[in-house]
Amino acid sequence: MSALDSASRKSLKSHSRRKHVDRKIRRFSVSMGVAGTLLTLLVYVASSYPFVLHWRNINLHALSEIDCTGLTCDTSGFTTDSQWEDPDYLIDTRTRYIIDVEAQTGPNRGRFSPLDYSDTDFLARFRQPTSYTTPDGEVWRMYSKAAPAGGNKSFEVVVGYAVKSPSKPIETPESLMGDVDSALEREADKLALGLSAPTAPVWPSRSGSSVDGFQVVDPQTRQVVEQGPWLPSFLPTGVSLPVPGLKLYIYNDIVYAAHTDTNGRLLATSFSEVGNSWWIACWCAAGFFCTSAITNFLSRRFLRNYFALTGIRVPSLKESLRSGEGQNVEFKRGLSDNENRSGSVEEELLKSITAFANSNDGVIFIGVDDAGHVKGLGLDFSHKDRMERKIRQLIRARILPTPPVQLAFEEFSELVVGKVAVAKGDVPPYMIGGTIYIRHGSSDVQARPDEVVRLVSQL
Repeated sequence: MSALDSASRKSLKSHSRRKHVDRKIRRFSVSMGVAGTLLTLLVYVASSYPFVLHWRNINLHALSEIDCTGLTCDTSGFTTDSQWEDPDYLIDTRTRYIIDVEAQTGPNRGRFSPLDYSDTDFLARFRQPTSYTTPDGEVWRMYSKAAPAGGNKSFEVVVGYAVKSPSKPIETPESLMGDVDSALEREADKLALGLSAPTAPVWPSRSGSSVDGFQVVDPQTRQVVEQGPWLPSFLPTGVSLPVPGLKLYIYNDIVYAAHTDTNGRLLATSFSEVGNSWWIACWCAAGFFCTSAITNFLSRRFLRNYFALTGIRVPSLKESLRSGEGQNVEFKRGLSDNENRSGSVEEELLKSITAFANSNDGVIFIGVDDAGHVKGLGLDFSHKDRMERKIRQLIRARILPTPPVQLAFEEFSELVVGKVAVAKGDVPPYMIGGTIYIRHGSSDVQARPDEVVRLVSQL
């Protein structure tokens, strides 16, 4: 009965060892999968970096063409430069005047939500069509109205007509202002009607429209719901400005890279599309699963012995000298001097390695006699390397399958001692010359048939 209990304990210990090694492999595979995910994301984002640099150059060029003094800004160089593209957002941070917003309309256009705000107090000044001179010297005729959108919801609608601007150097005569005002009111009514319609509103465009710009703003949040070509507006007080540098954000399931640059009181932000967030997520998931699966396979194929060894505690020579030889400790006087030949001492070493691999974790100290007296090996650096190479070659050539072994050297009282740590293997039985050895106390003995059956049953 006790023999059966002992066999059961050994079987459970072997099963626990395999589970421990498997857990280490899984954790390592998951960590490599995470690394693969981050690498996939980095490569995907890096592919958009040339576009980010392009828009950064556009930001810096635009900022260099504008000069602000006091409450006014000279934008003549910027507005008349047709050779360069415009930033998506251009703001005078002192007055919070939005100098320019890229004219992008439609449900799929890109947005940069930190700057998609408009001061509704300023818009409310135009309940009647009124002329307004901007800080950069343009003259606009503007009109705003509150537009109900179902329930208690309403929006602020504002439309504008450029009376005088760089694109209209000749100011619209006063005699035509009545017609301009009527056109603004009609366009505002159309926008308001579209907001209350059950279907998606159709936003006006500059072509075929009598307005040069429009905005639809939520008066509660002051966030821009929709905007067309630019018209004069201000960023509300309390809205934080983006810090200079690169920022990733998602709008309508699309990942964008926004780059912000500053020059004194001026701020410019431009963004470029990185890709659909779902596609990026799929690529990252593929990177995770492929990397973790490959790592898991390679770990089980090549690194299982390493993970098995990392799970054992190897006693120091000092501890082993106190306890003496036993189930987990073996002393060997040394090896033969000729690294290309093996004799009885090497044979005994291989027997101990095989016995530990079949039975339990253990450590073999080379340079200590059976009585526990440290003799040392008298090795320098090059001799250590040759001894380690010799032991590994013997293990690979003589023991099948190759057991999990770790070789090191330890100094004791200025003497060098070799240390061979052996983990209980996951694929017993381990054989040397067709013979199976197990550890029995402080001895390595040939396994009986019933012990061989027990080793095989642990698989």
